[in-house]
Amino acid sequence: MSGFLPSLLMANPVENQGEIWRYRKDGKLPWQRVYRSTSTPGNSVLSGFRYLITHRPFGGSPAIYAAEAGDRVRVLKSTNGVNWRVLEDTILQGSSSRAMVTHRGKLYIATRDELEENPVPLLYSSEDPEFYPWEPVITNVQGFDPDKNPRGSIWNMAVFNNRIYISTSYEDRIQVWRTNDEEPRLNDWTLVVDGFENPLNTSTLAMGVFKNHLYVSGTKPLPLAWLIPFGFDLIRIDKDDNWETIVGGNPLILFDTIIDKDSDCLSNLGSGFNNPFNVYGWQIQEYKDKLLISTFDDSNNMEVILTTLLENRAALENLIGETATNILIAAYRAVVEILTAIRYPRGFDLYISEDGVNFSSVFLDGLGNPHNYGGRILFVDSKNDLYLGTANPFDGCEVWRTDNIPTEALQPCGDNHYEGLLKIKEMLSENFKVINDNMPVILELMSKNAYLKSM
Repeated sequence: MSGFLPSLLMANPVENQGEIWRYRKDGKLPWQRVYRSTSTPGNSVLSGFRYLITHRPFGGSPAIYAAEAGDRVRVLKSTNGVNWRVLEDTILQGSSSRAMVTHRGKLYIATRDELEENPVPLLYSSEDPEFYPWEPVITNVQGFDPDKNPRGSIWNMAVFNNRIYISTSYEDRIQVWRTNDEEPRLNDWTLVVDGFENPLNTSTLAMGVFKNHLYVSGTKPLPLAWLIPFGFDLIRIDKDDNWETIVGGNPLILFDTIIDKDSDCLSNLGSGFNNPFNVYGWQIQEYKDKLLISTFDDSNNMEVILTTLLENRAALENLIGETATNILIAAYRAVVEILTAIRYPRGFDLYISEDGVNFSSVFLDGLGNPHNYGGRILFVDSKNDLYLGTANPFDGCEVWRTDNIPTEALQPCGDNHYEGLLKIKEMLSENFKVINDNMPVILELMSKNAYLKSM
């Protein structure tokens, strides 16, 4: 099938190489590109970087390590932020890394195959991978006990309570594991969370520490949640391995009717902060004794899907028939019309809390740009300034900086546009079977490799 992207997503020229840029903190110099990916034998697709981290090898001078996504993940190193070199490696598996941490003198990297789940987590460590090859942390060797070691593909990782915590996707549910000691060892892990209160949560896009708790976000099955929005859930774990639901819950969602049952959670906020289009809790960051959570707002994808279906209508009818094609187009047209009618604020949200339970919204509109559909990174620098980087496949990312979040700009979390969004939810649930049955066709038309990979 030869589907194509709608014009609103077509760049000219198309350049998909990953890049690294730097910026002087005082703002006296413009942004400078310091690295651009090039194709290499055996790794022809290099689509970008999901993680950068500073690590001090052997306790000495700091170096920056960057994990490059592609056919096979690669790690780059720089000691000055300008000159970058790809580190030789024959150990790492997987196509990208969504998490790296530095802990007790070692650099840890969790990798994953973005096209399929890994039965054994891909976690590696090294004091400095330039000189000491990566060593697998979790290996299925003789004596391996599946009940005392993490299972499934690693989505995220954090250091909390002087232990390493990882979140995995295992048998269609989220698990959170921690090391028993300060460093990981074979058969020396504890399972802390085995499935969220809502069993539909299958992956974790963010982990972060705030006020002696580890916060973990839960996202519903992908790519389904991109087509039929399901808001993310949020839990927190204390130092004694107790966990509780902060946002969302909804212990059961039936796919045939998409009915949410009531759930008790500490914030009294439903999934996605009462917004099903908040599919990800994408970043969790402490800043000046407050908890920040940024989202991925899926509302813009409704127009992308509708435009894609319309521009490929003839091909779609040949594949799935005229009736199913008309149902899909009518459903997504109705969604776009409702979003416009209720003046839904397109763009990602940013939420803030002083106690980790009660939240207010900082903004709901992607910082005034509806094409900023994700708050992709929240970073606090050495001057205690907060940087926010956006995900924007329409006209490119933006980077914002602040040294203060004024309290007068905050709005208590409430229903927002939930009454209008409920109509969308009901309408999509009525057409759930047709959408779900034809999901592979829709994704193919949307060019999975070029567009959906960026999510």
